[in-house]
Amino acid sequence: MADNGLEQDWAEETVFCNPPYGRAIYDWVFKCWRESRKPGTTVVLLIPARTDTRYFHEFIYHRAREIRFIRGRLRFGDGTAPAPFPSMVVVF
Repeated sequence: MADNGLEQDWAEETVFCNPPYGRAIYDWVFKCWRESRKPGTTVVLLIPARTDTRYFHEFIYHRAREIRFIRGRLRFGDGTAPAPFPSMVVVF
């Protein structure tokens, strides 16, 4: 599918990824890490700061170029309530 980011080649691109926060997040984090290994490719990822997850330890911790933990909780769109979790920005 042309619009499915998981199926796209990100080589030699700078990509910002704010994936769905459900069960598929593992696939997205893996994709971001894998694509970032291609020459000329930078990936910036906005995800929940869940440092206890398998994907954090397999693909982010000790592999990301940079991890930034966001102070406070993000608000999305016109929402008045903050996200129920902390967030982080990961740069590969």
